[in-house]
Order: sequence, then structure tokens, then C-alpha cells
Amino acid sequence: MASRPRVTPAVPGAPARRALLLAGLGLPAGCALVGGEPSYRDGPLPIATGAVDGVYYRYARSLAARIEHRLPGVRPSVDSTTGSVDNLHRLASGRDRLGFAAADAVGAAATSRTLRSLARLYDDYIHLAVAGTGPIRSVGDLRGRTVSVGATGSGVELVAGRVLDAAGLTSGRRPAQVRMGLEESAAALRAGRIDAFFWSGGLPTAGIARLARQVPVRLIALGALAPPIRARYGPYYRAAAIPEGTYDGVGATLTLALANFLLATASLDNGLAFRVTEMLIRDRDAVAAEVPSAELLDVRDAIQTEPVPLHPGALRYYRSVKP
Repeated sequence: MASRPRVTPAVPGAPARRALLLAGLGLPAGCALVGGEPSYRDGPLPIATGAVDGVYYRYARSLAARIEHRLPGVRPSVDSTTGSVDNLHRLASGRDRLGFAAADAVGAAATSRTLRSLARLYDDYIHLAVAGTGPIRSVGDLRGRTVSVGATGSGVELVAGRVLDAAGLTSGRRPAQVRMGLEESAAALRAGRIDAFFWSGGLPTAGIARLARQVPVRLIALGALAPPIRARYGPYYRAAAIPEGTYDGVGATLTLALANFLLATASLDNGLAFRVTEMLIRDRDAVAAEVPSAELLDVRDAIQTEPVPLHPGALRYYRSVKP
């Protein structure tokens, strides 16, 4: 069985900020109590996710089912998107009211200043997948190869570009880049139309697990790039291992990991933010039965959402359950 990945602060200094957040028990305005729990406004609740084979989508499906059952009048819907960057645009435009996003995409987006966070959920792991029987054994071997860097407008595209830059593969004999989502990338690698593809997601990602059951797969180590990528792009990345056994036939792989969040528009009412956050924490084990990454959610780590401030409704929930 794969060992449980550890969770670390999204950015340095988070433990001190966590202590400050939990100090006191404030009650934000607009969060009236009804029977011990805040009331909420009903209506549509569209959620921006990612590829249907990815963890974001599956996590949202499980959460949406619970919202629909527990919060009468709230009508959640799960929108498949190209990922973090797309989700941030959709939240900023008001097209979606909740959305998943990785910390690096949030840090790079000017629109993130208008957003609030409900929780830091779990860590995404950067996958660089190649054929298990092929010659590619390091990121440097990608020179002259064809590589899928994720769908246009995705968080995968963002981090893939940063990895290639940190590895010195953006000049000279560079990889040929194509842009495909997870499902299309896996099919193209299986068929030999590409040599490698990037993916950023929780463990295990269903689309990669399925590919590894079908054909031999190798994951390329990226952990040594943590220092240069942090120096160039900020403190969001750390070296972390994908445990052996996460995917069939794939050994432990030292790669890069980063936090991701469930975000909300600033206009989401405090009561609904409280109730959804409460559901995330209280239903963690039930959701984890469907989405293993959900097991990593912990109330002490969930508030570490820098660079996005917690939504007032979420903050009220965390203060109500502080140790």
C-alpha cells in the first residue's frame, strides 16, 4: 500500500499565521445563526474543476452530492474545465462561484486578489510520464522529443513551462510542445504519438492509474529542480515523493509538489461559505472513500491558504472548531 504523503505549509511562515487566525472567536457580519448554524442564500452553485479524469472533478462531484442533499435550495453543478488557470478566470468573471486551483496559479494571477479561500485541500504532485519501455530517464532526455504540456489555460501548462525553464530546456534543442488534456495525453502516449506528458494532480490520479494498468509507465524524477524553480517562481514548490505502489509498476519518484485550494468568489455569502467548509471537514472520510486525496484534509492545515485570505464564513467555521 502506498504511504500517506505528508502535508507541509503552502508557503513559509504559515504556522505563525495559523496561530493568529485561530486566536479569538470572531463572528463576521452577515453570518446570522439559525439553530446553531448560519443561514445561507439558496440558488445555483457552479463549481469549476478540471479534467474529468482528474482529482478536482471527482472531489467536486462528491462534494456537490452532499451539498445538494444537505443544503435545500442550493443547486450545485460541476463544470469540467482546463484546470487552475481557467478556473481562476471563471471565478473572476462570476461564471463559477467555487473553484479548485493550485497555489502557483493563484500566486501568478492578478485576479486572485478578488477571491477568498475555503480550505487548503491537499498537495498536487507533478507527474512527468513516459513509456516504461522507452529511453527517457531524465528531464534532460526530453530534448528533441514531443511533450504534452497540458491543455491551454491549465495549471499543468503553467508548471510544465516552469519545469522546462528550470531544466534549461527552453533554448537550443528544445522539446516540441503540444497542448492536450489528461485523457488525450494518456491516449497519445499509449499510441506513441508523443514521448512524454506533464500532469499536476493528487494521488492517485485516475487517468494515470488507468494508463499504468494498460501499458508500462515511468515517472521522471523532478525533485532536484525544486531549488531553481523556487528561486525563479516563488515558494510554492517543494520536493516530494510519489510513493511506490501509487501506480502499477511505478517505483517511488521524487518530484515536485504544491498546495491547492478550494476557492470562492468574495461575494459568496458567509453562511454558505461556513456550511460548505463544515461539510469539507466533517465529511472528509466519506469523500476520501471516493477520492483518496481528501483524506489529507486536516482542519489545522486547511487554513494555510496563503496567498489567498480565508473567506469570512470559512474563518468563522475554523474558529468554532479550534483545538
